[in-house]
Amino acid sequence: MKILFLRPVTPGAIVLNLIPPIGIGYLAAVSRNAGYEVALLDCILKNLDYAGFEKELKNIMPDVVAMTAFSHDIPSARKTTAIIKKVNPEIKVIIGGPHSSGMPGDTLNILDNVDFAFKGEAERSIVKLLKFIEKKEGSLENIKGLIWRNGDKININEQDFPENLDEIPYPAWDLMEPGDYPDAPQGVIFRKTPVAPLVITRGCPFRCTFCAGWTVTGKKIRTRSLGNVQGEIELLYKKYGVREIHVLDDNFSMNIEFVRGFCDWLIGTGWNISWCCPNGLRCDTLDEDTVKLMKKSGCYYISIGIESGSDRILKNMKKGLLVEKIKEQVKMITGAGMDVNGFFILGYPGETEEDIRKTIDFSKELKLTRAAFYSYMPLPGTESYETLLKLKEIQAIDFGKMTEMTVAYTPRGMSRERLKELQRKAHLEFYLRPEIMFKLLKEIKSVNQLKYIAKRAKAYLFDG
Repeated sequence: MKILFLRPVTPGAIVLNLIPPIGIGYLAAVSRNAGYEVALLDCILKNLDYAGFEKELKNIMPDVVAMTAFSHDIPSARKTTAIIKKVNPEIKVIIGGPHSSGMPGDTLNILDNVDFAFKGEAERSIVKLLKFIEKKEGSLENIKGLIWRNGDKININEQDFPENLDEIPYPAWDLMEPGDYPDAPQGVIFRKTPVAPLVITRGCPFRCTFCAGWTVTGKKIRTRSLGNVQGEIELLYKKYGVREIHVLDDNFSMNIEFVRGFCDWLIGTGWNISWCCPNGLRCDTLDEDTVKLMKKSGCYYISIGIESGSDRILKNMKKGLLVEKIKEQVKMITGAGMDVNGFFILGYPGETEEDIRKTIDFSKELKLTRAAFYSYMPLPGTESYETLLKLKEIQAIDFGKMTEMTVAYTPRGMSRERLKELQRKAHLEFYLRPEIMFKLLKEIKSVNQLKYIAKRAKAYLFDG
């Protein structure tokens, strides 16, 4: 039986960075180890439209298509799955990822061409489902995380959270070679190429009301062993020529002893690998000695989730951090010689223009190298989304607009046009300062990278 792992067709306007889809890479590795023939198709990398995808699908002719989807992928997923069933109605379609994890009860109703979905992690469950599809072996009730139809009823099985992450094989890097993704990594900025993303921990114990990450990986932090991580980096370095690692974890710095061991090992290899944390760590988990060690080992920047310059909004977000603590930690990090990229959210429920003004001013007060001002997204599965539903502030959602640069929601009393104007103002005020512009221009390594930066600028200033 042949399995196609798929990142679906995605409108070019919302592709602001391009990294290997390691989520389906893990599933491809697990399935291949179980004896299945696997293929991986990244429609974004291949720049495929729907006609191009249909042609690729006919060439591969799989028995099963397993695809990943964020909420903004749902319109594409509808078209993509319709094409799959048109080519061959017998192909079984599986979907997983953030959307089905955050909205498990509605996913199969929204996507009627999807046969099965997963809530959360599926590395230990995917093979059980494939065996059921192939041989009717086992029972759907016993496949953890599975979302499936039983007549008119949608069943959602208990999620799976593997405690020992070392039991999961490395992603199928041969199916998504890092060298094919050189010019638009997470955050766009890089020092060396090829770049490879790396996930070391899973789970998040924090209660931020705007984040749905816990719906995928749960609330308990689980960490791979240092030896397991070392083995993957060695594979990437020696076999695929990787010279920069982007650690994607939100909670990589929760275990400081692990971070220090990781840094000491990198220094000891003598490989001169550069690395960074582009996804947004919690600044209150870091201390000065650890940051200095990170820098010594090749880490050149850290992204942190700041979210707001208003203590009132930070409290509403249940961030667990206030302005003074953030200010103190950023000063410590930059004082240790590390560049800092700040993430901010504009248009959070209950926010006023005064709160947004505080955020803009705060971003300029901090010694940040870069900043991103995202519009608030009412993501399925988040506490803020559920609250908005109860208050009837949102009803039908256009998932195609669920992106950071597109205004999907505005607080009461604020128009979409005004929020977009404030987002534009935030970016312009932050970046149109000589020291910021000079630093950014120095970091550009290629014409393609410059094009992606220009594309991001256009998205945040004009799109949405």
